[in-house]
Amino acid sequence: MAYAPAYPLIVDAVRRPSPLAREDGRPILVFTGDLRAADEAVDDVDKVGRWAPHARIEATAASDVAGVIEKLTFRDGLLTRWVGGTLLPPPRFLLTRFILWAWREAHPAASGEHRETPTREDYARSHAAWRKAETFTGPALRSWADYVSRTMTTWLPASGLTAFGLQQFMDGVNLLLWLISPAVAVVLALLHATLLVRGLLSYRWFRRAPYLPRRAGEPLIDYAMRIAGTELPPGHEDEHGEQAERLLVAALLEDLRQAYRRRLFPWAWPGWGRHTYPVVGIKHADPGTAGRRFVELVEEIRVGTGQRGPLLLVVSTSVPPPAHHARFDGGGIDAPAELYAEWGRAMRRFQPSPYLVIDTTRPVEPGTVRRRPERRLRPVRAMVFWAFVLTLVAAPVMVTAANALGCGSGLHELADQCVGLGSLDKITPHATLRPVTEKIEQQNAAIPFGAKVIKVAYLGPLTTQPGAQFKDGQMTAVAGELTGLGAYQAEFNKSKSDWKMKVLFANTGQDFLGAELAAGEIAGHAKNDPSLAAVVGFAWSRDEVRRAITRLTKVDMPMVGTVSTVHQIAVDDKGRRSPYFYRLAVVDTLQVKATVHWLEQIGLDPEVGTRPEVAVVWQNQPGELYSKDLRDLFWAAYQGEKTEHSFTDDASLEAAVRKACRTKAKVLYYTGRADFLAIVQRSWGTACQRRGVRLLASDDVTGAIANDVHSNPGKHTVTMSFVSLTDARNPSDNQSQEVLWRWADKTSKTFSYVHAAFAYDAVQAVAMAFNTYRDQSPDALAVRAGVHYNLRGLSFDGATGAVAFSSDATDHDAQGRAIWLMTVEAGEEIKAVRECHPTAKTHGCGQSRDPGDTT
Repeated sequence: MAYAPAYPLIVDAVRRPSPLAREDGRPILVFTGDLRAADEAVDDVDKVGRWAPHARIEATAASDVAGVIEKLTFRDGLLTRWVGGTLLPPPRFLLTRFILWAWREAHPAASGEHRETPTREDYARSHAAWRKAETFTGPALRSWADYVSRTMTTWLPASGLTAFGLQQFMDGVNLLLWLISPAVAVVLALLHATLLVRGLLSYRWFRRAPYLPRRAGEPLIDYAMRIAGTELPPGHEDEHGEQAERLLVAALLEDLRQAYRRRLFPWAWPGWGRHTYPVVGIKHADPGTAGRRFVELVEEIRVGTGQRGPLLLVVSTSVPPPAHHARFDGGGIDAPAELYAEWGRAMRRFQPSPYLVIDTTRPVEPGTVRRRPERRLRPVRAMVFWAFVLTLVAAPVMVTAANALGCGSGLHELADQCVGLGSLDKITPHATLRPVTEKIEQQNAAIPFGAKVIKVAYLGPLTTQPGAQFKDGQMTAVAGELTGLGAYQAEFNKSKSDWKMKVLFANTGQDFLGAELAAGEIAGHAKNDPSLAAVVGFAWSRDEVRRAITRLTKVDMPMVGTVSTVHQIAVDDKGRRSPYFYRLAVVDTLQVKATVHWLEQIGLDPEVGTRPEVAVVWQNQPGELYSKDLRDLFWAAYQGEKTEHSFTDDASLEAAVRKACRTKAKVLYYTGRADFLAIVQRSWGTACQRRGVRLLASDDVTGAIANDVHSNPGKHTVTMSFVSLTDARNPSDNQSQEVLWRWADKTSKTFSYVHAAFAYDAVQAVAMAFNTYRDQSPDALAVRAGVHYNLRGLSFDGATGAVAFSSDATDHDAQGRAIWLMTVEAGEEIKAVRECHPTAKTHGCGQSRDPGDTT
């Protein structure tokens, strides 16, 4: 009969519990009795060598404890070798190696070498040479790589989070922050790694060491000399040597404790991922040997100081240590492993001596103990650790790359455009918009640091698709809205108030196709930014804009629409009207009421007469609400003869106009977007104009007409009638209009004044509601709620005239707004036929506003 193998016991003892379990110290496994069997048990240490840092030495291989520890931890030490199965770098022994260097400098190895007692200068030179010699060795380079990889998992996420936080306060330099972030992380990681490699962080332990602690303010070289005992009084050498030995063993255990420490920060430290403890096998550890002395010191320090560095010792000896220990008293192949479990429970209860003595002379009785399946050492814990580390490193790298190479934070690529809420350096606005966006960014940057900030987000198309055609009108309109925003921001920030206004940019992409995406980013931003007061824009009545309003309604975001006129734009899929959407423009139902009155009662001109036959040309595209809504409303309201002709693009538009001109119509009523106005004018001019057909358009074309007329006075070729939401003659009869024009003259060259006036009033409404709320609540903590509440019933004189929002609980359209019936002939100025204030019951059109007008 043979003794039970020690391998299952060693596997159990070397295996680390789960990260959530409590960790106790490791036992000292002492095999005694049959020395051959005891030595075989120590040899079993090699069997776990694939999965754990390990060493197997003879107790007599060194002359002293320092020699034993040197074999384990010094350059190319047995415990410092890479063990592939751990999937992690080996433990680093910074404290231990420093003490070994200090001791060996004054006490050379027992090789007969004679050396004079070194002076302080000798120690300083030796210390510098020691560090220099280890800087470029293989182990040293591996140590550098290890520590840099550790520190990068701390500083790369930290710099990424810092960049993410700073971008909230540094609009316009977002890309620069993301580019600098990894560079800063690398520098900080290298500095941190240097402190670790040099031991300057670990050396703090010497001040609380249980033996020979470092004194306050004591230089490192002086401390090294004190460890070595170079200036001891005669007769104290032995006592000091014992203390130095204890310090050396305590440092070894502390190095291992730190290597296996489950740090909360930095969280991605290898201590979390190590799944096996280091194990050292010592053969023939009989009394009087250096190996036996090392074992006894480990036991003494653990019991005496509570230092439980995770080190498993497996020892064979003919004389077991004379200390309290748990004894093996049963047979069976698995009994040692079960005894280890009992020892673990005892450790938690009584904290006994760490010795676990096993007598190898007791034979195994076959069949006395049930066999357990062999438990394998798999690095599952290490693999989970590396997955977490890769996430920490890869996530910031991917985010940085996305910000540097892609659209960046808060932006999404849609139809080759960066859509969402983000910085202009990634959005790259259309060339028409750059003068005004740059000016607004300058005004943002001029806000003093520490000032109280109220933020207003602009939602609109800042870009077009590459190679897009017929979008000049859209960009001119957006330039106008941004001009209005910038003009009011400049006026607001001039005040002596400690509150300043910042404008954020939410790009919807061409034709507002990404409006819902942009709204989602605004909603996400609003959760972490209470200073975001409202969103303005929403100029087009498209289904995407309707969904954007629904999305922002869910987060209680106040919205002020500029020139969106379709009533359904503020209604969700369930027919509920958004209580957070405030509209400045007159809705289509009232616009059509005034238009029908013009055609039926006033007449576009004497040749056309009243109630003429009308050919309606409307834009039939997916998501387009505006043109179809006007068509439907006009079709129901107009009592004269009428036909309809739809189009989807420039080619079908020309065909629709030609077809309309072949009817008996006297009026061609265009309800589409300003993007196609030039095509409509050209097609009308070649197919209809000579027949006396009058061209009439809805409000969307106002800005394009006004720009053409005002930029070419006396030379323009525009001949048509149109409905306008404001006076397109660009009057300057109030303070708001004068402020707007002064700012625009210094900033923008191509923009729609109509849109500028509406955007000026939109942001002015937000600011006035905020000022009222601030008077009510000086702390201004609930900015959005305060703005929303005070927009209800708000009235003021703005750049578009008198504004008075409804005080209704949900329907917040401005009341009593004007509709202008306007006409222009080639080479002449725009004339106002009527200023109408339509209501649900009446067209509200008064007398002519132009002297000499006979219509």
